Amino acid sequence: MIKFLKWVRTLFWGSVLVVSLAMITLAIVLNSQFINTPRLPYKHNISNEYSSEYKASIEKSRYSAVQIHSMGGAFIISSTTGTYFKANGKYYVITVEHGIYGPCALLRVEYDGKSYACKEYIKLDKANDYAIIEIDGAIPNRKPINIPEDLPRGSQWRTSYSILNKIIYTGYPNSTGPLTLKGDVVGYANSDYLYVFSHAYMGSSGAGVFSTKGKYIGIVTAIDIGQTEFGVDILENVVLVTPVFKVDWSVILD
Repeated sequence: MIKFLKWVRTLFWGSVLVVSLAMITLAIVLNSQFINTPRLPYKHNISNEYSSEYKASIEKSRYSAVQIHSMGGAFIISSTTGTYFKANGKYYVITVEHGIYGPCALLRVEYDGKSYACKEYIKLDKANDYAIIEIDGAIPNRKPINIPEDLPRGSQWRTSYSILNKIIYTGYPNSTGPLTLKGDVVGYANSDYLYVFSHAYMGSSGAGVFSTKGKYIGIVTAIDIGQTEFGVDILENVVLVTPVFKVDWSVILD
């Protein structure tokens, strides 16, 4: 009888040990699969299809893109995109003037759910549709472009705006994003604006346009609207871009 009880006890603890080892093994396998499962978002996981120079331009576009909310009368809020930049040790954002609805105190620059206050409107240019806004300090996890270093120089201006030159921009269409798109220069509007074959929607206005060489060359201004036999037609894949040689950079450089 005693031998039988010892045998039962040994069998019991042996079973417990086997079950425990099986559970530990299962947990290790599941944990390994969980760790190795891809997750989104990879905010800056850029395709290896592109050259290192091209990828650096994409990163510059993504890291400098911010969202802007401006409140005007009757609590109307405008949502646009801007490019975060640094000049002479100060921090700024450049965007479209038509997205500024109210005073500096009612404007917020946003990224990743956090907002940053407007310090001063440096330049509101209605004719050329751009606004330069000074902000009070750096934005964490953002990398500003540098002005004038990241502007084209000499013959780079002509090359940047040449027909079928490839471009990149990052914006917040319909307050979604940041989303990065590419396109091509396809024409000019009265020598004042570029036509770019890409895509843009409400909220993309103000996005910075970059060449694949990493130069800041333009501002997404609008999408093309034309008259057809069926009425007004919105061409969402033809984007109007303001070239940045129209920006008066002296207001922040002098």
